[in-house]
Amino acid sequence: MRTVALAEAIGRLSCRLSDWGYVVKEVDDVSTVPGLVDLLGKSYLTPLSSPGHNDFTENNVIWLVAMKGDTPVFAGCARLEDIGRESISRYWSRTLKRAYGANSDAPVIEKVRPEVEKKLFGRLVYFGDLYVNSSERGSRVALRSFVALGHLAVSLKWDPDWIYCFVREEDLARGAGVIYGFSTLLPEPFNWLSPPPPRSNSEWLALLPRDEIWSFAGASLRAALRSAGPRRDRSDNQQGVIKDAPAECVGSHGE
Repeated sequence: MRTVALAEAIGRLSCRLSDWGYVVKEVDDVSTVPGLVDLLGKSYLTPLSSPGHNDFTENNVIWLVAMKGDTPVFAGCARLEDIGRESISRYWSRTLKRAYGANSDAPVIEKVRPEVEKKLFGRLVYFGDLYVNSSERGSRVALRSFVALGHLAVSLKWDPDWIYCFVREEDLARGAGVIYGFSTLLPEPFNWLSPPPPRSNSEWLALLPRDEIWSFAGASLRAALRSAGPRRDRSDNQQGVIKDAPAECVGSHGE
């Protein structure tokens, strides 16, 4: 594990974001997250990222926020899911039923993709509820830097085998895979029996394995150092380019 290099890269990304007017902070008290989300302009939190649905502690969650002055403009959640050798299908079936099952014993998903079943086990980190304030839509280099800082922070804290999220297909078509720093994209990771809004069976599974975290974060850092600053493409914004964040990264832009 490149502990010193990871810490240095986090510092350089933080400084670059500071050059552009952003201050990145870790949320110390997760009970303040709902109020923070309201200030961002996001109308809800997904169950997997909500302090109201989870017993979050400093050991199993990181909430990051980027501020411009007194205004939060980017925010996102990373939660540790240390499932060991448990199958991802059993884990998702249980956690998603608890999150979206309306207190029913009926399953909410089926048919987890075999490739996903083979890949995902061990120490996982789930990214959710990444969101961008409307004033910052189109600030792609800044958003990419913020997400890369998140990848590095979870790598330094938990050294996960995989980081993952669910991304809307429409966001992938607009370049979300690169912006969010995920190297593997798989359609139809499972089937929702009755997709709970805003979830959808068009979501893709986005993955980043441990051995690629450094490469992808490094590419984001180099892009940030080359950039003169966030460029807002107003025509893109009018078209809704990356409207929020990943589907569960919707959880943001997602959701």
